[in-house]
Amino acid sequence: MRCCNRDSKLLEELKNDALQVFIVNRTRNIHHHSKAVNRLFALLTNYSITHLVPVPVAGCWLKGKSRLLRMNFFCQLLLAAASLIAISVVNEVLSSEYHAHDHWLRPDDIIEVRHCLSPSSLNEEKQSCRLYTIVIDAGSTGTRMHLFEFSYDISKNTLPFLVEKETFKEVKPGLSAFAMKPERAADSVSELITAAKATVPRTHWQYTPITLRATAGLRLLPSKEADSILSSVRERVSQSGFLLDADGVDIMSGTDEGVFSWFTLNVLTDRLQHIIRPDQNDDRREGSPVASKSSHLAAAALDLGGGSTQITFKPFDRTKVFAEVDETEFSHRLNIFESHVELYTHSYLGNGLMSARLGITQGTSGSKGSYLMSNCLLAGASINDWNYDGKLWNITGASDASFTACLLSAIKYVNETAVQKVPELNEHDLYVFSYFYDRGVQGDLIPRAVDSRGGHSTVKAYKDAAMRACSLSAEQLGPEHWKPWQCLDMSYIYVLLRYGYGLEDNKRIFLAKRLRNMEMSWALGAAYRLLHTHTEKSIAAGVLSTNTSTTAVPSNKSTFVDELLAFISEQTITMFTYLKIIS
Repeated sequence: MRCCNRDSKLLEELKNDALQVFIVNRTRNIHHHSKAVNRLFALLTNYSITHLVPVPVAGCWLKGKSRLLRMNFFCQLLLAAASLIAISVVNEVLSSEYHAHDHWLRPDDIIEVRHCLSPSSLNEEKQSCRLYTIVIDAGSTGTRMHLFEFSYDISKNTLPFLVEKETFKEVKPGLSAFAMKPERAADSVSELITAAKATVPRTHWQYTPITLRATAGLRLLPSKEADSILSSVRERVSQSGFLLDADGVDIMSGTDEGVFSWFTLNVLTDRLQHIIRPDQNDDRREGSPVASKSSHLAAAALDLGGGSTQITFKPFDRTKVFAEVDETEFSHRLNIFESHVELYTHSYLGNGLMSARLGITQGTSGSKGSYLMSNCLLAGASINDWNYDGKLWNITGASDASFTACLLSAIKYVNETAVQKVPELNEHDLYVFSYFYDRGVQGDLIPRAVDSRGGHSTVKAYKDAAMRACSLSAEQLGPEHWKPWQCLDMSYIYVLLRYGYGLEDNKRIFLAKRLRNMEMSWALGAAYRLLHTHTEKSIAAGVLSTNTSTTAVPSNKSTFVDELLAFISEQTITMFTYLKIIS
């Protein structure tokens, strides 16, 4: 009864790796901790203890032809015992690691690493594991599907999930347009679900989380109408075959919209690692009035939607920034992988571009009911049957229409809606997107590009574009639906930035639509959050239920070693579910 040298070498490697896992636990570093675990998984899988249950390696599931059948009984028993000891040590260490961090864990911050490849996907065993997440943005003017593909890599210094690509599709109008016919709202979402199914492999559907978040469009509707739409949509999404949480279809808060946009921006511009892994030589800590050097690396995010606008950034000097506003209303603490980021964030409902159009024209002298006057529309010109907020509006140009009159109307509206000045914004790298970008391109602030890469401009450039638009004749407006609104839109955007937020005319801003070939929106931040909020119970149940058929061993062939190996495989799965990535 003797084992070959190769077997002895493997057992020695198993012992050393188990010891390594124990040692790195002392550093409380989940990054190195997980690398050791993955090496142990690789060794176990290489020795093919997978004739009973697939063993996870680097987040994926593999099967192989068992080498155990070619070993004598003593070698099998010795290998099983060594493997059991190694796995038990790792399991105990990970359990201790988890409970030791209870003081900063929140239930909704726990993410479980689920297997994402079915047995039919074995040809991908040497590729990174792929995870899919579907975020549906139900905005005021359209409903947009963002389907993200992630790879799982615990060797990353910041995020354990690396976004690889995005599939984007949009349908119009927004869900709020179907207030009287909620089933049609569900039909529009079904079109997006069909597109998602064409991208996500069928074997992944039941493991792919999906969420629909409605923004200002539904926030502005009466609650009864909004609830009716959400109920119809929720039923349709629940039948999709994708993984839907109980609260997976709902109205998103303005704060979440702003924070997720900020997160997306700093991920896609590769700034996040500098924010959550600040310079070790910087002794200033989060929470002090003057933030660390990492604050100066974070970009500020300004989003202009149809019904609301959001501003989010990491303050340099919290004392000054929150001096004239209610900090509880304008601040948010974001937890990112053991790091805490204090953000200034606020959502102004009613200050989106479409809402501002309505508010500015309703405030113009001569407006009554659904017939409105505008100082931003040439005298004699008109816009008929403009559909917004579930109603049709008719707008006529005022006799004194001009750039100056339009500018004053916009200033009046911004003042009435109490937009707060933030002087510190002038010191930040500033990215603006959504309608900021769309109108910027249409006003020639930046070059048009096929890849929508965006570009730099200034605040004053919006003013210049407004002056040009307000001087156009009716013949020069053209057939595009947005052209008659161009004078008002440009004037309002300039006023919001200059007189609302207090940006200087020469402040340099970056107009963004797509970064790294992905849409600049809150959706990616929400997708990361969705990955983070799957509970241990649901994932563990999913892992065990989907592998029940592979764990069975015929009773007439069951041996002591078989039972021992089955137990080891079960412990491996349990250990894998303990790998928690903290948000």
